[in-house]
Amino acid sequence: MAKVTRTGRRSGRSGTLSLDEALIALFIGGMNANDHVAPDEAARAHHLIWSTRRFRRKSGETVGRLIEDMRSFVGESDTRVVVTRAAKTIPARLRSSAFAVLVDLLLADGKLEGKERRFLRELGSDLKLKPETVQQILDILVVKNQL
Repeated sequence: MAKVTRTGRRSGRSGTLSLDEALIALFIGGMNANDHVAPDEAARAHHLIWSTRRFRRKSGETVGRLIEDMRSFVGESDTRVVVTRAAKTIPARLRSSAFAVLVDLLLADGKLEGKERRFLRELGSDLKLKPETVQQILDILVVKNQL
């Protein structure tokens, strides 16, 4: 059995990610989808993390360590593999919400580039979302981010 660290991370990266780790890994993977992180995306990620109840209840130090741990993990790994593992961790009842939050994050700079769209299509599939659901979420959040 893997040992759990102070950040909730299981030692040895072959195990299942925690839900917190999975969400942060999806944020990092999404922001890196087009090979650069726009300043608006970084600011939105910070806002999304701290406005999410599950992270708001934790200390800044704990969340900071979790973010750094996941940055290292994603940086040392094949991002696609990490994102697939992270998607499998998200409970079915939270999948469309997690996808919507990620779409909103990637739209922080007002547009979705080709690599970001590809990332989102693959993520929707990894999360086992219906293509119609993926398109509805995209359509709604594109309009939301144009306001």
